[in-house]
Amino acid sequence: MSRIYQDSALGNKAVRSARLPGAWDPAAHQGGNGILVEGELVDVSRHSIVDANGRKERYYVLYIRPSCIHRRRFDPKGKEIEPNFSATRKVNTGFLVSSYKVEAKGDSDLLTPEVLKGLMNKPELLQLTESLTPEQTVAFWMPEAEMEAMELELGARVRLKTRGDGPFVDSLAKLEAGTVTKCNFAGDRKIGASWTDNIMAQKSSQGAAAEIREQGDGAEDEEWDD
Repeated sequence: MSRIYQDSALGNKAVRSARLPGAWDPAAHQGGNGILVEGELVDVSRHSIVDANGRKERYYVLYIRPSCIHRRRFDPKGKEIEPNFSATRKVNTGFLVSSYKVEAKGDSDLLTPEVLKGLMNKPELLQLTESLTPEQTVAFWMPEAEMEAMELELGARVRLKTRGDGPFVDSLAKLEAGTVTKCNFAGDRKIGASWTDNIMAQKSSQGAAAEIREQGDGAEDEEWDD
């Protein structure tokens, strides 16, 4: 059993059993690149699934209140790369750099909570979790066996990746002060560990004094360094 703690004893979560009339097929909900989500663990539930073919699986469902949401991104060879974390630049819009606007650097991979819910909420799965889902949270499914190595408490900040554009967790990590401290997968530090640092650095740089790079006769599209 996974180790999930809080100040008051959480106790063993009751396992909710569900017998499905059809086949249990998580892969049917895993099309697309997947999503990176950072947020607060608000609650959990446990589920035992038995389908019409006699297939049995057990899951934890993690109810996360999201704070940062981005699409996962891969290069043409299928290697995961860092998303565009909503980076911006300052562009001159006035004579002699008298005014400027802030615009995105390329296409942002940022998603809203509403878009996330639209991707994660699958009718078949909502039947099992909708009545249990706290407000402003999204339900993510993780096999019980994969939770055994995790040490989480309610209220913890976590970062997860989904398998495709659906609610099944590909990897899960615990955050402390924006840094990955424990995770159930290899390689998250290559991309995920710098996520919060990148976002905070961008916010800080946007507030710093701007410097003019070089100005030519066509100052209309001049870019400033943050």
